[in-house]
Amino acid sequence: MLEVYDCTLREGEQAEGVHFSIEDRINITLALNEFDMDFIEVGWPIHEEVLETLLKLNKEKLKSKIVAFGSTSFTKNPEEDKNLNSILKSKVKYACIFGKTWAEHVEKQLKISKKENLKKIFDSVKFLRDRNIKVFYDAEHYFDGFKHNSEYAFKTIEKAAEAGASKIILCDTNGGTLTEETAEIIEKTKQFIKEKGLKVELGAHIHNDSGLAFANSLEALKHVNHIQGTINGLGERVGNVDLCELIPFLMLKKKMQLNFRLDKLKRLSDLVYKAANLPRKIDQAFISSRAFSHKGGVHIDATSKGASYSHVMPESLGLQHSFALTSLGGKAGVMSAAKKFGFSVKKGERKITEVLGCLRDLERKGYSLGSIEAEQFMIIGKYFGNFRNLLKIDDWSINTNKHKSKCYLELDIDGEKIKAEGEVNGGPVEAIYKTIINALPKKYDNKKNLKLKDYSVRIVNPKGAASSVRTKISFSGNEEFSTVGVSENIIQSSLEAIEKAFNYYLYKSRFIKQNQ
Repeated sequence: MLEVYDCTLREGEQAEGVHFSIEDRINITLALNEFDMDFIEVGWPIHEEVLETLLKLNKEKLKSKIVAFGSTSFTKNPEEDKNLNSILKSKVKYACIFGKTWAEHVEKQLKISKKENLKKIFDSVKFLRDRNIKVFYDAEHYFDGFKHNSEYAFKTIEKAAEAGASKIILCDTNGGTLTEETAEIIEKTKQFIKEKGLKVELGAHIHNDSGLAFANSLEALKHVNHIQGTINGLGERVGNVDLCELIPFLMLKKKMQLNFRLDKLKRLSDLVYKAANLPRKIDQAFISSRAFSHKGGVHIDATSKGASYSHVMPESLGLQHSFALTSLGGKAGVMSAAKKFGFSVKKGERKITEVLGCLRDLERKGYSLGSIEAEQFMIIGKYFGNFRNLLKIDDWSINTNKHKSKCYLELDIDGEKIKAEGEVNGGPVEAIYKTIINALPKKYDNKKNLKLKDYSVRIVNPKGAASSVRTKISFSGNEEFSTVGVSENIIQSSLEAIEKAFNYYLYKSRFIKQNQ
């Protein structure tokens, strides 16, 4: 049975710009456990934050096996080694420690003899095994070390096995091994283990520096039953094999009988992106927003009629097909969006052409509404339903500095002209949002349920300092949704997105109330 070992919280944190707090580590661990991950490497407890996290996780009833990371001893005597003793302090049942395989690193980095390195490996593994901790040994730079000196590479894993390591993880640390080399080296290593009669299993840990982490991991899985990787492929330099792609591939394409909860994968991926403060990869297979999104008119028409343009069904991942509402989608795209929102539309209707004209105008200005459902709803509702704006910002003024922001708005709320002011100990977006909340009449009694959740900006029309920006703001209310604004003025683009959000939310709230 294949074992999958997640090292996002250690290897993934080595990606540039990423840092996980204790809260992040716990939340990600709980999400990995809910996904039914086999092993979760929480990190190196020599760091106080990791040690504290591991001690807190000891109180949780987890199905996944929790692993502490470390290295072979820094000192000659493992008893005095701060690194190995930190693993003992964490009270884990599993540890993964790495050691040197490549003779070049032994001599240049550790500055010890090859013989001393072999003793260091044996003593470190035995130190943990003697204290009833199951040890996985990460053979760092195994593939490069093998190509440089296979005899010595064999000796390093032999020492780890003799000391009691239950698994030897062959690491392509530099990510430069070719697929055919991966197969050959693992086969020769398995033969060596068999000839020596070593009672140890093999695993693989593959980096993506040559863009081959996925291919090399698949090749490795022909020979091993343990694979290590990270959520979203985060890792040192360009990262590791992406478990969000590898796991569904194995289950849906290779038909492997694995127990992972694929319906939890998208949420897990999103959680890690958010904790890492990184943008989602737009082309991530299986779970990105574009994985089952259809933009071309022919594709939309076929998919809406039951003819597939997807290699697997999105429902197998707890997802659904989505149709981007763009001018490229043509009449099929407009009709599909109208149908989704409950409107009956005939193919030759003039309004379809009007919607396409509206979309072309928006796209020229830099809008990318694509699969943003709230934006789709407002456009379709305007032409085929009774959607109208209840709130309009006629004029505005923002005064902001390092500590405070003051906002003045002239509003039209359902025909009533209102002047509103607000001040916050924060930025202009918060000031705008709270000023509108406070200005809305009491009849909008659910207004405070609308919460601003996320905010992002990107340049859409580069012109140096005069570039246009597209602001996307996410909210929660009766549902989670996003709206977009575009302007050369970043505050104006934010105002537009916020104004749209209130209009969408208030309209939908009124609709829900009327139908309760």
